[in-house]
Amino acid sequence: MTSPKLERLKKEAGERLIVSLSGTTLTKGEISMLREVSPCGIIYFKRNVESCGSLQSLIKSTKFCESIEFHSIDEEGGRVRRLPKDDYSLPSMKELVTYGKEAAEKTGILAQKLNEIGINMNMAPNVDLRSGEDNSIVGDRSFGEDPETVVEFAAIYIRKMQEAGVFPVIKHFPGHGTTVIDSHSELPLISKPFDDLFREDLVPYRKLANAAGFVMKAHLLLPEISQLPASLSPEWDKILRKDLGFAGISMTDDIEMHALDRFSAKEKTELFFRSGTDKLLICSGKEEAILEMHEAAVKFLETK
Repeated sequence: MTSPKLERLKKEAGERLIVSLSGTTLTKGEISMLREVSPCGIIYFKRNVESCGSLQSLIKSTKFCESIEFHSIDEEGGRVRRLPKDDYSLPSMKELVTYGKEAAEKTGILAQKLNEIGINMNMAPNVDLRSGEDNSIVGDRSFGEDPETVVEFAAIYIRKMQEAGVFPVIKHFPGHGTTVIDSHSELPLISKPFDDLFREDLVPYRKLANAAGFVMKAHLLLPEISQLPASLSPEWDKILRKDLGFAGISMTDDIEMHALDRFSAKEKTELFFRSGTDKLLICSGKEEAILEMHEAAVKFLETK
C-alpha cells in the first residue's frame, strides 16, 4: 500500500501532465499508465487517427480516467493536420487570411467537427509573425508579418473555437518568426533584440492571451533574457505574466523535442516546475517516458 502523502503527490504531479498514446486503440500498458499517472490531458497525433470515428472511439475509451480534462490535438490547417483531409479541413493560416470574412465560417466548421469527435482543445492558432518565406520555420503557418493582421485573424480563430466548446491554445511564445531551426531537431535562437520582439512578436500575446486562456511556450533561446529555453525559463514566465498580463494556463511545447536533448528527464522536470509553467506536454506516446517524467515530478514535489 502507498501512503496518503504519496498518493497526493502522484495526483498533484499528474495534474501537470498532458500525455500521448501510441496508436489508435489503448494498450493494456497505457490503461495501467493512465491509472498510475492520472494526467490532466491527452494530446492526439496522426498515429492515433485512423478516421474521425476511430478517434472518437479512442477518446471514449479513456473515460475511465476521470482526471482527464483536456482532449487535445494540433489541427492548425494546411500542412499541420492530424485529422484526415475533408470539408472541415482548414487551409494554411497564410491562405486563411485570403478568405476574409469567410475565414470565420471555415474555422467554425472545423471547431464543430472537433467538438463532435470529442476534442475540447486545439493547439492553435499560431500567432508567430512571418519573417520571410525562405528562411523562417513558420512560413505559411503564420497569418502574416504584421502583428495587427495576426491579431485580427487569430481573434477570429479563438472565437470560433470557443463558440464550439473547444479551448484554443495560442503559440509559440515568445515567437518562432525569426528562427531558422526547427525545435524538433535542435534549440533555435531568436535573432531579434528583446525590445523589437516586445514591440512586434509579443503584441498578439498582449492582446489575445487572456481571451484565449491558454498559451504554449516554445523551446526558444534568447540569451539576452535567459540562458534557458522560454519553455523552462522563470524569466520568460515573468514576462508573460507580469509584462503581458497573462492570467491563464501556460504549457510547454513537447518536452521530448531534440531542442532539449542536453537535459535529462529529471532535469527537464525540475526546470519545468521551477519555471512557473503550468502544464508539461509529453508527446512521444512512449509509456516509459511518461512514467519516468511522472516519477521525476513526484520526487521533485517530495522535496518542496
